[in-house]
Amino acid sequence: MIGGGFSWVLLRRRRAPEAIVPLVDREIAAERKPLTPVRELSLERDAEREAPPYLIALIGEAMREPLRQLRRSGGAPVAALERLERVAWQMRMLVARPRPMRAAPTSPIALLQEAAEQIPLLRDGSVGASWSLLNRQPVHVDPERMRAAFRALLESGAELAGEGGRLGIKILRGEAQGFPVQIEIEIGRRGTELDPLSMLVTRHLIESQGGRIEIDGNMTRVLLRNAGPEEQIASVA
Repeated sequence: MIGGGFSWVLLRRRRAPEAIVPLVDREIAAERKPLTPVRELSLERDAEREAPPYLIALIGEAMREPLRQLRRSGGAPVAALERLERVAWQMRMLVARPRPMRAAPTSPIALLQEAAEQIPLLRDGSVGASWSLLNRQPVHVDPERMRAAFRALLESGAELAGEGGRLGIKILRGEAQGFPVQIEIEIGRRGTELDPLSMLVTRHLIESQGGRIEIDGNMTRVLLRNAGPEEQIASVA
């Protein structure tokens, strides 16, 4: 009996680890959690930091009356006042909705020239501009909104170039599928880029009309369609 009891104890001791191993495996399996990729986590945090559209609209509207009062008083520095008015306009444009019913075939060179005329540095020749027209196709856009986008690009570019600087403006045949018109705006100095707010507003205005914008150092490319989304016309030089 003693020998039998001793054998039973030995067998029990040998089987104990076998019973524990599955239990440990189950506990580890229960603790495993799916890992969140770093890029996805970054995007989620960026989305959380974005200001709601209604808040942007409220800020833009709230700036209107104080700016009007400053303009009437005549005591504020002109340059600072113009800068504030520009920021207020940018805030409103950030939440501007597309107006597809106003889109129509329009000459891109005409829009660019009209935008340039509204910029003092380009109008008085303080910043030079070279124009190259290699594609005469019209673009299908809301003229007012696209002119505003071009003005934001040209104004920022002229400020970065500074007096005595130059801008290069080209209208080319687009190579990207669905975008037969390509506009390139080059700032005369290397290593210069548009300010973030101007870039954000311009991107919103262009992309809301089915266009695309690309930034490559001191070169900005705008890709535009020549027809509405339902009917695309073949690219013609």
